Amino acid sequence: MLIDPLFGVVAPELGWVPPPRFLLRRDRVLRLLSAPSLGKLVEVGCGSGSILHELALKSDDAVGVETSARARVLATAIAHSGNGQQTIVEAPDAGWLQDRELVCAFDVLEHIEDDGAAIAEWSSWLAVGGKLCVSVPAHRRRWGAGDEWAGHWRRYDRGDIEALLASKGFSIEHIECYGFPLGNLSEWYGERYYRRVLRERRGEVNKADATKESGVDRDYYLRKFRWLDSMPGRAFFRLANAMQAVASRTDWGTGYLVLARKA
Repeated sequence: MLIDPLFGVVAPELGWVPPPRFLLRRDRVLRLLSAPSLGKLVEVGCGSGSILHELALKSDDAVGVETSARARVLATAIAHSGNGQQTIVEAPDAGWLQDRELVCAFDVLEHIEDDGAAIAEWSSWLAVGGKLCVSVPAHRRRWGAGDEWAGHWRRYDRGDIEALLASKGFSIEHIECYGFPLGNLSEWYGERYYRRVLRERRGEVNKADATKESGVDRDYYLRKFRWLDSMPGRAFFRLANAMQAVASRTDWGTGYLVLARKA
């Protein structure tokens, strides 16, 4: 396992390589959470634990909450392999009440039927003035097979996520729409793949089961990562990061990234 400056955690021996849309989000998250110290933090739905591993380097106490047993195994393996101090747990701890300075949830809210209740619970962990950092898939009109495959309940328009956070007592410090244009191309191309995967699924798969697999199912990307890790691939991705930074104040991208403060 290594932490690459461009790709973050790369651990094919553990079954993890970062897919393109994840990398676009990672770049914007790390720029947004660039403070020297992040204090006590929780990442909800940490999946592979790769972003958590990087955030934990600047945290006094980093914990990842993950309901998927498969993802917890991977996140724990990444923590151990990288000598990380983060802890991976299945459920929240009662001791977090108003004790955390940062709560993160990257592409998690759309997996939760009652997103308002989730925001309220996360708020209860934060001290006054603590911050919530969330990302969600953007634009209701872009609902597609990838959302069904992943077990999403919804996508969000800008006004949706702004109103939801305001209703729970948060003031928004930063909001951007990330991913343009590579995320848009990746999402468009992925629709063909996900339509085929959905056809091949045997029987009904409920949203909870789809959610548990969506964060760690990387077989397709394990086969493709060699190209991304080439010299042309790296140059291409640096350009993609620069382009999404320029477009981040528009609504052209595929996801919203928000940092909000608890009043």
